[in-house]
Amino acid sequence: MPDAATSASTDPDVDLLDAPCRALAEAADAVGEAARHASGLALGARLPATALARGGSARRGWRTLLRTLTDPAGLGWAPRGRGVARAGRLAGILVSRESLAISIAVCGLKARIRAASTGRPELLDDPGAAAVLRAVGAGRQAEAVRLFRAIMRDQGAEHAFALLAPSFADILAWKALTDANPFNDHAGWQVATGRAETAEPLLGLGAAFWALCDRGQGLPERPPAGRVSARGPARRRVTGRPPRPAPRPPAGDLRGHAAALRTHAARLSAAAAGPDWHGPQTEALRAEVENLAARCERAADGLALAAAQLQGRLPVRLHDQ
Repeated sequence: MPDAATSASTDPDVDLLDAPCRALAEAADAVGEAARHASGLALGARLPATALARGGSARRGWRTLLRTLTDPAGLGWAPRGRGVARAGRLAGILVSRESLAISIAVCGLKARIRAASTGRPELLDDPGAAAVLRAVGAGRQAEAVRLFRAIMRDQGAEHAFALLAPSFADILAWKALTDANPFNDHAGWQVATGRAETAEPLLGLGAAFWALCDRGQGLPERPPAGRVSARGPARRRVTGRPPRPAPRPPAGDLRGHAAALRTHAARLSAAAAGPDWHGPQTEALRAEVENLAARCERAADGLALAAAQLQGRLPVRLHDQ
């Protein structure tokens, strides 16, 4: 039987993951808003027409925006919004183009799933739950969904949700954000960022999904018979609730969004540098967060450069798109 102290030395303290989870959710929200603003400019009607007519710095700024919105080392494939931007986003989903905002959101979801399961070591005693968590740890979200549905079919929905809630809401959101179906992204984004938005009639959250994503305390937990955890009684990870991001910045300009991305890049770097994280899986998470922070910084550089090139070259109201 492994010593409790040894186990504690390889598992991260659950509370230490709270700050990175919150930082990731808020960074995903900020990156999404920056991409939406840049898409509205670069793929709208007025900037392309003005840039093509005037040339010079206006045209260079427009091209910089387009490069920033499609930079694999920065925003990834980031068109976001209406019209041409929506068509570009759907095209990116169909050809599996990666987006920085989605990558940050998914990283936060995986960290939250891990934090919730770390606080409940008894889950590994259940073969079904252990299989789901192994699939999550290996990044196989579709397999995790399939295994959870098998638990529901074989043992009933009450057992399945008592066993894995609230983590499965995060697994569902992870699958929604990474599959080829663009119509479930809205719901997955809400779960990942904690951002409540008005849902479109046919593409928003249905009652069944809301029930599944209910992150309250739900059914009481009972430890397995005959088992006493070395860490004390099982406890539900109530703090696994999707963190509430900071309020969105008011509609601003490219410089404001660039500054916001730099702030979030610094927060992600600070979270990744936390000295109290342990274990090989945590090192992989740390490396992933550091990479995402570097990409936020690169995206901020692109937005700032475009802002400098467009400064004084376009009508003032163009920045309100």
